[in-house]
Amino acid sequence: MRNHLETKANARGFASLPAIPSNYGGEARIYESSNASGPHIWLDATCPADLNRKDGPTVEASLHLTAESAWQLAEQLMTLVAHHYQGDARPRQRAADLHQ
Repeated sequence: MRNHLETKANARGFASLPAIPSNYGGEARIYESSNASGPHIWLDATCPADLNRKDGPTVEASLHLTAESAWQLAEQLMTLVAHHYQGDARPRQRAADLHQ
């Protein structure tokens, strides 16, 4: 199932994707930016202030990335998953892959 790639328009009409949960609580979420100087992506991360208390208070951070920086981050994530020290951890059902 690839529902993590289903875009929805936010209140202002920009594409937003479903949040990806973290094992320690919290989530990561991405959505388009309205920056007029070029394509940008917002990356929001929320996590517990104390990772030992998943249901406790949370902290949030937002990153405003250029399209190029967002692409580089995606490539870094795929590289670490594919070349993890515990072995290739790429999911069998995936929409994108590294060019090997």
